[in-house]
Amino acid sequence: MAQAEGNCRRVKLLVDECLSHTYVQRLAERGYPDAIHPIHVGMRRARDDQLTARALAEDRVIISSNAKDFRRLLAVSGLHPGAILIEQTDLETTWGQIVDALAHIEWQQDPDDYMVNRVVEVSTSDGVRAYHLP
Repeated sequence: MAQAEGNCRRVKLLVDECLSHTYVQRLAERGYPDAIHPIHVGMRRARDDQLTARALAEDRVIISSNAKDFRRLLAVSGLHPGAILIEQTDLETTWGQIVDALAHIEWQQDPDDYMVNRVVEVSTSDGVRAYHLP
């Protein structure tokens, strides 16, 4: 299971279309080779509820800057694999927030279990904050 120095098991990720598809390659280089982006899996312009359904079906943590909509969708979904919600700024600052969230998750003894019904939010003003939803 997860270790602070590098997990042999990592959460699966779905990067929302509102974020750059280039993050998928960066995630692969960071040890998340099965991260997906809607444009790579035939879901370009998919609605948030469709992306949520895909994430639920494939047990993927959603990464998005669309906090309001994904909080609402996950709150009514019952059991969910979690979300990483970040502020969308410039490419590198946003990437830094994703890395901060992943570092928080990777530090947990079992990242998959930790993320169940949990949101990890990162902002430039408040840093990393995790909470259960619903």
